[in-house]
Amino acid sequence: MPQRILFPLMALFILAGCARPDTTLNINPTMNLPQQDPSLMGATISITSADQRQDSALAKVNREGQLLTLTPSRDMRFLLQEALEKQLRARGYMVGPEGSVNVQIIINNLYADVQEGDLRYNIVTKVDISIVSQAKNGQQQTKNFRTTHNTKGAFTASNKNIENVINEALTDMINEMAQDTSISDFIRQNARS
Repeated sequence: MPQRILFPLMALFILAGCARPDTTLNINPTMNLPQQDPSLMGATISITSADQRQDSALAKVNREGQLLTLTPSRDMRFLLQEALEKQLRARGYMVGPEGSVNVQIIINNLYADVQEGDLRYNIVTKVDISIVSQAKNGQQQTKNFRTTHNTKGAFTASNKNIENVINEALTDMINEMAQDTSISDFIRQNARS
């Protein structure tokens, strides 16, 4: 009788040891919104996004002798496009497929460099995006947003540690975008030209 119970338990432990490590990072930054600008009078813009990175991984870590590629829980291109769209709608713009100004958010760099030693880890997250606004009258503006976040801790960096640093960096960048008025000023000046 004990063998009937022991065999399934051993099989369960063996399978648990073979379980694949989680390689998905839950990316969910806080999306800050700007104040509405009543002078906009409902100009329509279109918003697109692009990812210029060579690799869509957010981090690569060595766990138990195996190099793991950590990927985001959602497409970063669409996450940043959503943040920009929410901010421009909050300002008072209408968003549609045929806008008088086309606004594109481009990811140039978004990566967490994870360094682990015997007793400590260091995570440096760099975010670099461009927002290119192209008006129908031929005028164009490019605005760059860059930030770097760093954290250190004891022993090894968990997925949660990496998620926290990336979310902090993205939250700061999205907050900076919400406070910046240069894109809105460009749209206002060129939407009816």
